[in-house]
Amino acid sequence: MRINLTDNNIGQSDAGTFCRKDVSALFPIADKTIAELCRENENLLIFPYSIETSDDRIGESSVMSILNTDDPEMVRISTGNVMGFIGVDNLQIKIQSRFDLGRDDFLLHYMLQKVLSFNLFDLSHNNEQEDVFDFIMFMFPYFLKAALRQGIYREYQNYLHNDANLKGTIDVGRHIAKNIPFVGNIAYSKREYSHDNNMTELIRHTIEFMKTKKYGQAVLNIDRETIENVNTIVEHTPLFNKSDRNSIISKNLRMKTHPYYTEYRSLQTLCLQILRMEEVKYGESDEEICGILFDGAWLWEEYVNTILCKHGFTHPENKLRKGGIYLFEGHSGIRYPDFYNEQMVLDAKYKRLGSYEKVSKVDRDDIHQVIAYLSALHVNRGGFITPLEMPQTKVPTSRLNGSISTLSIFGIEISNTSSSYEEFCRIMEEKELIFVKSLVSKIF
Repeated sequence: MRINLTDNNIGQSDAGTFCRKDVSALFPIADKTIAELCRENENLLIFPYSIETSDDRIGESSVMSILNTDDPEMVRISTGNVMGFIGVDNLQIKIQSRFDLGRDDFLLHYMLQKVLSFNLFDLSHNNEQEDVFDFIMFMFPYFLKAALRQGIYREYQNYLHNDANLKGTIDVGRHIAKNIPFVGNIAYSKREYSHDNNMTELIRHTIEFMKTKKYGQAVLNIDRETIENVNTIVEHTPLFNKSDRNSIISKNLRMKTHPYYTEYRSLQTLCLQILRMEEVKYGESDEEICGILFDGAWLWEEYVNTILCKHGFTHPENKLRKGGIYLFEGHSGIRYPDFYNEQMVLDAKYKRLGSYEKVSKVDRDDIHQVIAYLSALHVNRGGFITPLEMPQTKVPTSRLNGSISTLSIFGIEISNTSSSYEEFCRIMEEKELIFVKSLVSKIF
């Protein structure tokens, strides 16, 4: 059963109701925090990876909740601030952005294209059942790139040899079976620290499988770096044998934990999802949860950064402790604004602020935060950047009482009329230019 939802659909009339028995598999995971689900389910991928360090505390929120209705046989599914795909048993849940009014989930793809620096024009986009599978394959180059930055995964492997160059432990039983009468060869085993191992073989099998799919072929050729990374894996897996696929999958079901090759764990999870997709779709048992989810606030902020980084804005990195500012003397009270320059500080908000005519309607904690940044940075202009469902005719701006400082609500309109992904990208680029112009108008 396939269910399509939008994020943050609480209180929305179009959230939809479902027969209780049809969605019973969701009850064990409903209201569990994302941190709990990640600990309990190794096949669930979350962006950003470090949910504990996410500014929006995504780990403390839930993917969904089950709400009762007046009809005891029917329930409503409410969602949190995440987008993506999740499944359990025979249920497949697609959660798209509430700001994407189209049926093809262009906004999620577009933001990922910008954030991950991919060109998706050559990839197909559809709303059929296969699109979930396609999307998971689409994430492969990103995980592969992150893993290979740490080098080719190596681990000790036992190799069986039968030759005259004894360099290991003699295998008596195998020697008798293969080398009687004796002709000079010796059967032995050798433990080698090798690039060709269960992990790299899993990646290789994933590559070869994707080559059999039209969308997979396009993904593997999405850019020069991906092509080079694929060639690197192929080069370092000379023992690859197509018939070993099930054996390799079985050997990788236990997640790898390595103190150095940390990025390979996520890649391993994704490879298993790709290779097992045709057999199990999302889950192989009632208890197993698979999928890939994105923190909407994190993705919106990183998308906005792809625009503002071209215009002199600093985007601090909380996780890396870079770009922070201090609220107090003596370098204390470090904070990490979303964006700032010598004239302005901005906060990306994945919220519906587009209907606000006055900045005072924004959540008070959000306002207080930006005001604190204004003071610490000694700038007079601040604001919020939000997705828009309608064109912004003017930028709501309010002056702080007794001050020359102002706060504004800037918006990026999300296209809802595009008939193709290419058209969506073209229109979004136009909307981004409008956003930049509105920003510049408040600076000068």
